[in-house]
Amino acid sequence: MKKIFLLMLLAGLIALGISSYTTVSINPILTKTVHYIGPKVMGSKVQLEDAKLSTLSGYGSIHNVYLGNPVGYPRGQCIQIGKIDVEMLPSSIGTGTIIINNLTIKAMDIAFIRHRKENNVTLLLNNLRSKLPKPLEFPDNTSKYIDYSKVIGNKYIIKNVHIVTPSVSGSMPKPQRANFSVIMDDIHFTDIGERENGIPFLVALEQILTKIEDRVQYAVMDTYVRYRDN
Repeated sequence: MKKIFLLMLLAGLIALGISSYTTVSINPILTKTVHYIGPKVMGSKVQLEDAKLSTLSGYGSIHNVYLGNPVGYPRGQCIQIGKIDVEMLPSSIGTGTIIINNLTIKAMDIAFIRHRKENNVTLLLNNLRSKLPKPLEFPDNTSKYIDYSKVIGNKYIIKNVHIVTPSVSGSMPKPQRANFSVIMDDIHFTDIGERENGIPFLVALEQILTKIEDRVQYAVMDTYVRYRDN
């Protein structure tokens, strides 16, 4: 449990670091945090190229994010994101609960790989879920409400998430093995962490990735059916 609290605390370093400056490149903070958290939480390599934020306006952007495939899958990227635009509430920075009014993800491509009964997207998500805080009970009662206010680190409320024209690519199962690439409809969902008055970074990330995984699974299955019937 101490390790989980440490990961939550490190995830909060992003907000702590940017709250001390008016306009600052947070690339060094993000890089160190991502390089530490990525392999330990996701079980894969995570990279980003650049991140900047103005704490006066609350606007910022993160460029070129790469999430590698988990162990047991071919080398390469599972998820690539060209740009993430962030619109924060400036007055919330440094309060312990960061409010993000809009999070817009652009140019996201997912390389879907099925291996036996598993796939790379679901495996990464399950790796993340295994690191989330759990009720302090034995055996675990997964239905018990978790008081995230007692979890170490900054909390987040994300009012709107927009994922613009995401795409998924992969190959058909045997015997066809034909490659496919599908542009999905935009994804939009709201009020992450609103009910809990803020949730830890990793919990917010899990909720976002769950929405993405659901849409990817649907797109892949729909493509399989269409290909089979033609």
